[in-house]
Amino acid sequence: MGYNKELFADVRRQMETRRQTAIETADARRWEIYAALPEVEEIDRELSRTGLMIMDEISKGKEGLSERLENIRLDNLDLQAQREAVLRRAGYPADYDSPKYVCPDCKDTGYVGQKMCVCLKAALSEEGMRRAGLSHLFETQRFDTFLLDYYRQDPRVYRLMQNYLEICRGFAERFDGNTRQSLLLCGGTGLGKTHLSTAIAGEIVQKGFDVLYESAPNLLSAYEAERFGRSLTASVADTSRYLTCDLLVIDDLGAELSNSFTVGVLYNLINTRIVSCRSTIISTNLNPDEIRSRYTDRIASRLHGEYTVMRFEGRDIRLQKIGMN
Repeated sequence: MGYNKELFADVRRQMETRRQTAIETADARRWEIYAALPEVEEIDRELSRTGLMIMDEISKGKEGLSERLENIRLDNLDLQAQREAVLRRAGYPADYDSPKYVCPDCKDTGYVGQKMCVCLKAALSEEGMRRAGLSHLFETQRFDTFLLDYYRQDPRVYRLMQNYLEICRGFAERFDGNTRQSLLLCGGTGLGKTHLSTAIAGEIVQKGFDVLYESAPNLLSAYEAERFGRSLTASVADTSRYLTCDLLVIDDLGAELSNSFTVGVLYNLINTRIVSCRSTIISTNLNPDEIRSRYTDRIASRLHGEYTVMRFEGRDIRLQKIGMN
């Protein structure tokens, strides 16, 4: 799977800008040195002739070529040592006019040979997290931080949540952009729904897919702002991305102010993503009857007919953590 094209292009542009800044800063420092230390400029002229000298020696034939090339190499090393000595005597670091790349391994190109550098992978992941709305959530809400110990009071609930954890892990592992599975995580407050939906989203972002994580109130407010020209949610991304991203995660469905417009938007969003075979994860505190009552049978039938439904049980983890449950 290749990374989202827009994301990849933006990160590469950022890296190229960073690289170009390092080169331009180094060039400016070099001219500063030349003005202060003309002997360094002369040494650099000699060093710049190395390539021509090598070609000239090659043109003379193979006999004695290795020895001649070795002499050039030694002369080159001597000139570099002279240059460094001049700079140090004048109080400059030896690498004063060398580009200071953020990543010395790839020199901010993003690649080491033909292989993507770890710095580019990290930048893509970081920007993907930011665009998905996961930058802070994924720091603590990952699969390896989801503790089943909070469900041990009831063996049945423990087995249930153990199964849900495996379903969510499997969803993230198998996700390939053509995955048609969608998930509905429902149940009371503080049972781990947001944690697992965040963990899934974070894993899929790191695989290079376009993921968008949004609360139901913010998502529907964005549509209202677009439809009615309100400015309160001006910072929300273009709503078309809710339809086209590889994975959409809607958190806390039911917390929004519901009306005929938002219900219509929700139906269109859910139905469009089903028809276009794009995966969606929805978490809600509502039970099936409340979903049907609040959002009509059309939405309820699609959620319960097309989504894998997981009904979370147990005791509020947040209250357990502070000893209140």
